[in-house]
Amino acid sequence: MSKRLLPPSLFQPSRIRWLTSTYTYPRTLPRQVQVQVQIQRTMTSVNGNDKGGDPNKPDDNQSSNTGFATASAAGSGTLQALRPNLVDRYWNDIAEHFREPGFSTFDKEKSSLVTRDPEFMRKLLLAVITDRPSQGDILPSVIAKSSCDFFTALDKAGKTEFLRLLARDFGVLQDDVVKAAQQYTDYTRVEPESKALLRAEQVLRHAIVPGHNKFFDRVSRLPGGLKFLIDMRQDLLSIIQENRNDFYLSTLNESLKEKLQSWFVGFLDLERLTWQSPAVLLEKITQYEAVHKFNDFQDLKRRVGPGRRVFALMNKSLPTEPLVFVQVALVSKLSNNVQDILNDPSPGHVDPAKTVKCAIFYSITTQVGLSGIELGNFLIKRVVRSLKVEFPQIETFSTLSPIPGFRKWLVQCQKLGQKLLLPQEQPIIARLGQGSHNGDPEDQLSDILQHPSTFSDSEMMNKLRPILTRLCGRYILLEKRRYLALDPVANFHLRNGACAHRLNWLGDTSAKGMEESFGMMINYLYALDHIEMNNQQYLQDGMITVSSRDPGFDSALLHANAMTFSSSTTTSDQHSATETSNNSSATAAGRIVQLNGARFRLLDIVTA
Repeated sequence: MSKRLLPPSLFQPSRIRWLTSTYTYPRTLPRQVQVQVQIQRTMTSVNGNDKGGDPNKPDDNQSSNTGFATASAAGSGTLQALRPNLVDRYWNDIAEHFREPGFSTFDKEKSSLVTRDPEFMRKLLLAVITDRPSQGDILPSVIAKSSCDFFTALDKAGKTEFLRLLARDFGVLQDDVVKAAQQYTDYTRVEPESKALLRAEQVLRHAIVPGHNKFFDRVSRLPGGLKFLIDMRQDLLSIIQENRNDFYLSTLNESLKEKLQSWFVGFLDLERLTWQSPAVLLEKITQYEAVHKFNDFQDLKRRVGPGRRVFALMNKSLPTEPLVFVQVALVSKLSNNVQDILNDPSPGHVDPAKTVKCAIFYSITTQVGLSGIELGNFLIKRVVRSLKVEFPQIETFSTLSPIPGFRKWLVQCQKLGQKLLLPQEQPIIARLGQGSHNGDPEDQLSDILQHPSTFSDSEMMNKLRPILTRLCGRYILLEKRRYLALDPVANFHLRNGACAHRLNWLGDTSAKGMEESFGMMINYLYALDHIEMNNQQYLQDGMITVSSRDPGFDSALLHANAMTFSSSTTTSDQHSATETSNNSSATAAGRIVQLNGARFRLLDIVTA
């Protein structure tokens, strides 16, 4: 935050006058509380008006409306009085919070803060962030809650302005950091083991902390404050999607992400949700579910009933908020179609100890505001341990996961003119594309995949199956963002220690599944003996552990360099070239294959 952005008088707290009032708070609290609070009536120095210490002297710039409500009040340059009813409402909200723990107290409808004036926003944030000993303990919380009500009432444009201002004007003071760093450097040379050096280190440490962290800390202590910050980050991520090059918003996102991670990781409890769980929790999972939406209450009852499990990570301060939850199907063999799981009318088992052989994680949902925070990693591992205690006979823990980026990647490759077909696949596409105005097989493939009737023609789908399966294997294994998997779901599970086990043709025939991945799904296998090694190798250099039993993955690796070979090269020649040039080596933990700078570990794992 550059100091030139704010009036100089704001850096002279001693000139700001405070009045003291006494209020008796409602009997809705456990006991009657009388608190001496210091309430800000005016900040006359903001306008440069000094009334000589007389609080009754009129303020020339004061609006006739003394509340927060009007834009004229905000535009006057004065942070207006916080009315007593705001303080009363604050304590009423606390009382309500004690009766109904976990419910947010921020109310869009009740908020009277409607202005989008940037100067007012700046002063409101400054009042939240600035520490003044004369304020006491209550007023900062009242102001912080008012700022949350204010933000909640804004439309998207107003929230964008608020967040950008919070990021830009309340970030790190670069001049202070440079000065503190220079002082620290000087002391390391002159007094390397002195108390002065420790003080200089402390000053430097405080200097590099952005001012908006104080806003996050203060809001997090409010009733419902953590949920507010999760929702605020959800808004922030949505705004960043439309402002990808905004440095300030990206910095704010990283700061809030680090805060949420420090508050939640390691402080969450695993809870199984059943039909007897509180209705508010069941309602929340139907509201948040992002992979396979719930159809009705019968669908909900089936998913939390016999033969199924729903586990959530909960925080004690948010007892009605499932932060991340996973849905599990307990089945006798590895599943390859999600509709079989979702539409099973009676998923229970007569003798589960004998018939339950596999646990299939078919949906994992994290609240949007917690995206990028590794909660799912902890959830899956804790669920595996819990299920292993309940069903010690289970040996196969696997997902049945969507491949959300496959079709988008394929279309993008076609737009860029990349060659996707192997020489032996081109005649197949040419025959399927007869009648197309395009003579090029690559263009014909694009036309075929865009035609609505393609996916209802079983003969055509059978011929497309090996081509799309190979391309899907290539997308999962070979397409990278830096050195990690491009597909977000693949990256999530691979970094958790899973291996890419099996591609499932028409595993999701819903409209969403066909639109995202031509109905393809994948099993990521959590082999307990290999999870730790898989995790370390993937994070170290991007090595992906792959099942050697899946023909789609085998074809993708076999033909990875196919486009670099001449059309006269035979398949056996390509296979020979791959084996000799990629330094394939067998170990006790699987066969290591190096391909175009990427490494893969091939495992032969038997599942139920």
